[in-house]
Amino acid sequence: MALLNDLQAFFQKCPVLSEFVPRTDQTESDAEGYAILPAGSAIIARDMSGAVTWQYNFVIAATRMTADDVMRLDNCNFMEELQDWVQEQNKIGIPLTGEGMTFISITAENGTFTDWDENFQYGVYKIQGALVYEKE
Repeated sequence: MALLNDLQAFFQKCPVLSEFVPRTDQTESDAEGYAILPAGSAIIARDMSGAVTWQYNFVIAATRMTADDVMRLDNCNFMEELQDWVQEQNKIGIPLTGEGMTFISITAENGTFTDWDENFQYGVYKIQGALVYEKE
């Protein structure tokens, strides 16, 4: 899907994610990395000319070391930096490669810790995202 490819290319430019290759729907269980999890899309508006405004929902799931309090605090900072970076990029816009697609906005919010690995060495942190675009 073009939107998922566009999101992967977008997040590869993020300084806190740049050293990792984005995965789809699955994170590493024993190494740091991240994945983009598509979470559905919906039409949020239609105009008289036939253009449709869509919202593509996704989750950024990052596996991070969580062995001690210092690492867990660093992970909280990581989520904040990632969300701030997305908000800054929202002002600039991101290129969409799908035919007739026009960027409107992108958000990343509600970052939270969600899960431990079986050895309590890695944790999964998730941030909810939404890409709003118009398609003719």
